[in-house]
Amino acid sequence: MENLAETFLKLDRKEITLLKAIERGMRHCEWVPAEDLMTKARLSPKAVSGGLSKLVDKKLVFKTKEPYEGYQIGFAAYDLVALSDLVDRDVVVSLGALLGVGKESVVYEALGRIHVAESTEMGATGTAEEVTEATEEKLPLAVKFHRQGRTSFKHVRRVRDHLTDMPRCAWIHAARLGAAKEFRTLKHLFPEVSVPRPVALSHHTVVMEHTGGKELYKLDLENPEECLEIIFEEVAATWKKETVHADLSPYNVLIREDGEIAIIDWPQAVSRTHPQALELLERDLKNVVNHFQRKYRLDFDLEEALAFVLGEEKTGEKERVTGERERGSS
Repeated sequence: MENLAETFLKLDRKEITLLKAIERGMRHCEWVPAEDLMTKARLSPKAVSGGLSKLVDKKLVFKTKEPYEGYQIGFAAYDLVALSDLVDRDVVVSLGALLGVGKESVVYEALGRIHVAESTEMGATGTAEEVTEATEEKLPLAVKFHRQGRTSFKHVRRVRDHLTDMPRCAWIHAARLGAAKEFRTLKHLFPEVSVPRPVALSHHTVVMEHTGGKELYKLDLENPEECLEIIFEEVAATWKKETVHADLSPYNVLIREDGEIAIIDWPQAVSRTHPQALELLERDLKNVVNHFQRKYRLDFDLEEALAFVLGEEKTGEKERVTGERERGSS
């Protein structure tokens, strides 16, 4: 979709209602029967027919006539459903430009509205009297629309633990489950780990505070060793929260102008109890260490990095990692 905000503003309430009805119907079937939409949308047959015709023309809804007349939406319409909900909830007040497009997500900048309470003291009566006033501020946001399953749902289901028990889950809802998992992970980690502050969840969409910064791989750092140590500290803090990123790389570490970092993209995160948690942790560290070795010629030992992250548990855990590696090679 070339301009999500512009497309959204051109939709009327009836069209949005129909998109939401189709989305609800797709939780149970691939193609939603036309007669079901009259019940779900609570619209007259004429209104449903006219609205669907317009949405099909706009390529927001797809139609089939075999084996029955049915309708479905794709990600473009799904984005509009989520955006409508976020606007109705007053989470998003304006949507800006694209921040990034990846294989499994599309991210827009946006503005939200937050209410800040301010306390003042009034002494007109001779006694201290506290008065609380609410002021409104704009909050920079990043709105992330998940895209898991867009290219190959079978592959996504195989590598995402939140989908392993849902063999019949439609691809459009794989994205919804991925977003829910990422939102839970951000809520669990923030603020102990430097991740974007989670703001809201809607369907397949995660709204978080926009931290700013550029991806690690795009930068030429003046103090690369210091940056590497900060990343290790954040990975260690994540481990203490019993979590592993499981997809850490120079592409999802943001560096701000003040030198602070933020780690993004958490839909693949796993718990420390996951059978491959240590293997995934080591792979995360290897991805980061290799980047600094290639770009900055830093000679940093991977085992030292792993020992630092594991902390006081390092002896027993390193023995486990070594044992697993030896068993895997035998």
